[in-house]
Amino acid sequence: MMYLVFFMGFVSVWTAGRINADTQAALGMVTQCGLFLMVVIMAISSGATAAVSQSLGARRLSRAQRYVATTVIGSLGLGLALAVVGYIFDEQILRLLLVPEGIVPQALEMWRISLLALPAQHVYNATGVMFRATRQVKPPLYVAVLVCLVNMALCLGLGLGMFGMPNCGYYGILWANIAAQTIGAIVNCALLSRSGYLIRSTLPGMRWLKAGLPYLLRVALPAGFASLVWQSGYLALFVLVASLPHDSVAALAGLTAGLRVESLLFLPGMAFNMSVAVLVGNCLGAGRPREAKRLALNMTWAGTIALSVVAMMIWPFRQEIAAILAQDSATQTQIVSYLTYNLLSTPFSIASTVMGGIMVGAGATQYNLAVYGGCSWLIRLPVGWLLGHLLWQTASGVFCAMLISQCIQALLMLSVVNWCDWTRFAMRKYDSRTMQKQK
Repeated sequence: MMYLVFFMGFVSVWTAGRINADTQAALGMVTQCGLFLMVVIMAISSGATAAVSQSLGARRLSRAQRYVATTVIGSLGLGLALAVVGYIFDEQILRLLLVPEGIVPQALEMWRISLLALPAQHVYNATGVMFRATRQVKPPLYVAVLVCLVNMALCLGLGLGMFGMPNCGYYGILWANIAAQTIGAIVNCALLSRSGYLIRSTLPGMRWLKAGLPYLLRVALPAGFASLVWQSGYLALFVLVASLPHDSVAALAGLTAGLRVESLLFLPGMAFNMSVAVLVGNCLGAGRPREAKRLALNMTWAGTIALSVVAMMIWPFRQEIAAILAQDSATQTQIVSYLTYNLLSTPFSIASTVMGGIMVGAGATQYNLAVYGGCSWLIRLPVGWLLGHLLWQTASGVFCAMLISQCIQALLMLSVVNWCDWTRFAMRKYDSRTMQKQK
């Protein structure tokens, strides 16, 4: 599933690159803004993963069903609300990000259209998380294949005029995403309903919500702040690149394309993150903290070693990959620079990503907030500004700062996993005080 997500993003960036560098740069800004608006559902999904996986580990099926229904319904409402907010403050958002003047009109138009996909994107994301939390891995995989095929066909067809479709330019890329996300959300909801997790009897009442929401929020709030800090850090990273003294548009296009290539490693890392969250939650819900810690460390090393090998295989082909993703030499140079630093950071970035999933499964998202937020705002951005704007005055300085912050972040997360009592945040202990009404 994560490789399918990578392929969707890769096709979008490749299509934008075939149009021009301005479109590729604008798409990067719009995509990052959209991810920023996803922080709320990412937070709710973190809380729901912990709650559902621990409930199933404790053999509390009805409680898990109600958490699933609460998450899906809440994701739709949040998506609609954030789409409205994003539309009202559209110009202010892009101005705040210091988007280069040459691409502001195009970026603004792309941003407004992309907001139409936000409600469906929230629901598709939330339902996918719920499938994983309930250990149903095959149904969302089949849906992801469908979504990927729809996105690819429409992106290439409407974006470049292939397959006999009208050539709509960058509009085609945006409408392809809207169609794919909507189809994914509808089919996922239908499959969850068929499996018994999203039916009328599982809808939570006010009495249940008063008992069940506190734990969900207890995990979701720190996770939300962590996602907010992390995504705002990436937005600030785009601002650093967009405001560079030289070649800012090419650097922005290179950052956009480089992030897509890096997702070839990051998204499988997120697969380990999501898997370890569910399995750790199951262990803690069943009252087996030692097994949870052993499993957590094993999956961390497995993910790190496996994806480091993939990074080593990609390393010799950086220039060839850049040539595929961009037509102009300036953007290609920036892509190679980005990949050089970020492929070197793979063991550290993957390890910290997997260990973040451990904290989600345990409900200990406070640690993610402290480590991810601190490394992003206290290390990556200051060092990126120092190297990129003052000393080197190139995007390579910003990319080097990303490598430095990932190394420190991984070491801090490893210290948390080994020496902090993160198992105490599990619902198993919290349950006795707040969930008595369900017994």
